[in-house]
Amino acid sequence: GQTLARDHFEVIVVDNASSDDTPAAVERFHMGLSNLRYFREDRLGLSMARNTGYAAASAPYVVFLDDDARAEPRCLESYLAAFEAVSPAPGAVGGRTWLDWEEGPPPWLPERYWSVYSCLDYGDSGRFLNDDEYLVGANMAFRRDVLMDLGGFDLRLSRKGRNLLSGEEAELVQRLRARGFPIYYSPGASARHRVPLYRKRRLWLCERMFWDGATGPLLDYGAGRARSFYIRQMLYDLKMGFYFLILWILLSSRGKQEAGLDALVSFLRRAGRFRTDMMLLVGR
Repeated sequence: GQTLARDHFEVIVVDNASSDDTPAAVERFHMGLSNLRYFREDRLGLSMARNTGYAAASAPYVVFLDDDARAEPRCLESYLAAFEAVSPAPGAVGGRTWLDWEEGPPPWLPERYWSVYSCLDYGDSGRFLNDDEYLVGANMAFRRDVLMDLGGFDLRLSRKGRNLLSGEEAELVQRLRARGFPIYYSPGASARHRVPLYRKRRLWLCERMFWDGATGPLLDYGAGRARSFYIRQMLYDLKMGFYFLILWILLSSRGKQEAGLDALVSFLRRAGRFRTDMMLLVGR
């Protein structure tokens, strides 16, 4: 359903060690889509799957979509225009990403948390992103030669089974910026990201925030520091975690649900950071 002519793009499906009917589903699509290619990647991990995908691509630009995202009709046309017409040439482009909530957004969730579900909207005009602005993995594009040069996505940060470490998109964008490549936002390169019912539960958000915190030390400083450094980080995580835990209890007891949610999220992020700092301390 893209406005871009079909002979201008290909669709690459990476089956990352699935055990369901994914091959049969892809085959059904392939009968009506001659430019679709299927690859099986048995090494589990989101970054591994993405690296397999861009390595197989033949085009100079690679767009990544999640398996629960749907590209809007002008998505690829807008991405191509951003790479070809914008100056200076961007190393990566991000598109606007709306959320398709199953049965609507949960009433308890403030809109500022929608980015956790891969919502991205920097407005109606295309522009270069600031250093504190990032892309979302559900809908993003890169120059393939830049991906090859940088070695793709960091496998340490990849989601893998129950391990929900993330941040591989942010880490790659950091490396692009360090090399001097600008990052561009194209609102026309839009997609819709499905949010199923199970992700609307508070428990899902809690787990997501814990792993968001667990990713932080890997992005901020990683391995190779002195043991004393990680011990100081762990003590600070404990202190701040205890503070936010008490704050959450107090706010919740007074019926301040939104402020209580902020405190709970801060506690979970600190708990996640403590987990990773401890892993770095013991060299795992």
